[in-house]
Amino acid sequence: MRHRLRMLDRKERINNIIKIMIREIINFTENIIADIPDIMQWKVQLNKGLYVIVEIDKDGKWSNDTLSVDTNCFLVNDNTIDAAIQLKLVQYGQQGLRVGTTMNKVLDKKKQIFSCSPFILSFKKKSLLNEKLEGLGIEKITILLPEYFANAQQTCLNNEERLIQLSKSFQYICPNVLNKINETSIIEHVNGEERQIPILDKIKDEDYINIYLKNATIQEYKDAHYAYLMDKLFNTNYYNVKYLNEIYGFSGFLSGLNSKKPFLEHKTFINNINGRITSKDAKLLADFENLLINKVLPNPLPIIIDKNETNREVIKLFNEETEKSSYSDLIRKLFEKRNIKYLSNYYLINYSKKKNIELNDVDFVTSFRYFINPHISILNILQSGTINDNEFELSPTIELNNIFDFERIVVKSIFNNSLVKIKEDKYSTNYFGDIDPQYVTGGDIMYMLIMKYRKSIYDYIYKSKTNAITNIMFEDMMYQSIYSNIKSDKISRLFSWNNSIKTKLNIWFNLYNTFNNNTENMASKVTELLVKMNNVAKGESHFENPEEFAFGAGQVVSYLIDRSVANNKTYAMLEPYLQKTKSGQLQNAIALSIAVYKHDISTYKGAFQALASDVLTFDDAIDMKPLFKFFLAGCFCDCIIYQKKKNINN
Repeated sequence: MRHRLRMLDRKERINNIIKIMIREIINFTENIIADIPDIMQWKVQLNKGLYVIVEIDKDGKWSNDTLSVDTNCFLVNDNTIDAAIQLKLVQYGQQGLRVGTTMNKVLDKKKQIFSCSPFILSFKKKSLLNEKLEGLGIEKITILLPEYFANAQQTCLNNEERLIQLSKSFQYICPNVLNKINETSIIEHVNGEERQIPILDKIKDEDYINIYLKNATIQEYKDAHYAYLMDKLFNTNYYNVKYLNEIYGFSGFLSGLNSKKPFLEHKTFINNINGRITSKDAKLLADFENLLINKVLPNPLPIIIDKNETNREVIKLFNEETEKSSYSDLIRKLFEKRNIKYLSNYYLINYSKKKNIELNDVDFVTSFRYFINPHISILNILQSGTINDNEFELSPTIELNNIFDFERIVVKSIFNNSLVKIKEDKYSTNYFGDIDPQYVTGGDIMYMLIMKYRKSIYDYIYKSKTNAITNIMFEDMMYQSIYSNIKSDKISRLFSWNNSIKTKLNIWFNLYNTFNNNTENMASKVTELLVKMNNVAKGESHFENPEEFAFGAGQVVSYLIDRSVANNKTYAMLEPYLQKTKSGQLQNAIALSIAVYKHDISTYKGAFQALASDVLTFDDAIDMKPLFKFFLAGCFCDCIIYQKKKNINN
């Protein structure tokens, strides 16, 4: 019983959170439209096809009975049209959009007419070829007009006699307009000859044919469309409730009441007036969804509570450049260029568009950390670098000043440029979308690593949830990431030379304390271990702790694998050593390798003998799993054995 009550309490809390979030989205949209009146036209792309604007004379007839390309008839394909005309067509078209992307809210039973306005007729060219429809060609649409316009007039015009008569006149001339479209040709010059080409041949079957009535004002278009929306925005009118002269219902915003899809139902709200919203609010949610579809809003989208000026600033910054800014660029401009000190108390909405808008993640962020204070330096302790013109160049120290430096540098490197991608200055992330394993560098290991940790990384970066990545998670990420290199990379020079692995080890040791309360400086630990190896190689010291043993074992293994003369050597040769869970098992594996390569190992009592001797005689009951980072560091640091040989030769 207590468990059921806890479950009910949890559901109630979730419902309350959803209701609060929905209310904030409604307030945000209302304020943005009030502050930026033309925002609903931003970035709207016209559908490809044919657009015709017709005018009715005082007798209710088509005033000029002609089509003139670029005067009242416009082809929209790959060509651009006049900006003023495009804006006009966008304004018309927006007032005839049906609710949602499915055809269950259209006004003709055959579901061929896409418009939902008494002043617009819009359909796809392929309807003229649909064998399931009655008639031939244009007739297939004209047969549908009486039902369509009757429904449009009844739904959208609220018994306004003048507008009903105007719509009936429009209905009356539409067959003539369609016939004229069917007869119209345009002149094109082909190989120096003029040719008459039917205008319908210039559009594809999936393109639209749109007819707009010029006599109705934009405001009348808007009023008619608003009336349609008030009737159709709710999932169903069956559950509508009238309260204080307002109609309340269930919005179709990202949900439904489809009995065939119970996971979309508002099950907890059916008998609750608080679960319903007004038609005005439903309209604002539809506007919000259209802003997402038109890519006017950034992704993810911060909706800051009680900070309308900041919300407006975010949107203007996002849309001020022709190329779409990444979210990290947007935040950088806010904090660095606009000198915003902090961002707090906002909903962060991550969404994607497939067939419909889908919310990937919604969360409330109390405080966002942009600057990393104090900043983090990733020292090049493993001497990673590149070779240019046969000259080796050490990689510089990397500075992490803000959280998106962490994403751009650290996350990109850990996940092999597959979670955060940077290519030719194009920056992209994939924290929620589908990922094809075949395009992930590092194979199945890296793919599983991304799927396991990407949500935690998103929370850590975008929501400042510093506990989203624990020390155990960070250790697993780094080990598995390096292991993916070991499974796939080839050895091209000395074993210790692998820039990708060195870079990851630099990250591992430099960021260890970021995810661990340990106060020991792990970056300096590697430098200390190299000094210790030097002393052991000289015979002046011996291993004193497990970290020194693991690092020394890595140095010896690196040297032994270099002794192999096999063709096409790969780092998979390291796997047998990594599979040893106890130090005794690792010591046995090293001893066997020494026996194999003894012919290529100097018997001189030098660095190798001193180092190998300490490795083979150290405690044989140590758990190796916590020591793998030291073992790998020993493998990929410059091998001290080669340095001693150089000194002897000199």
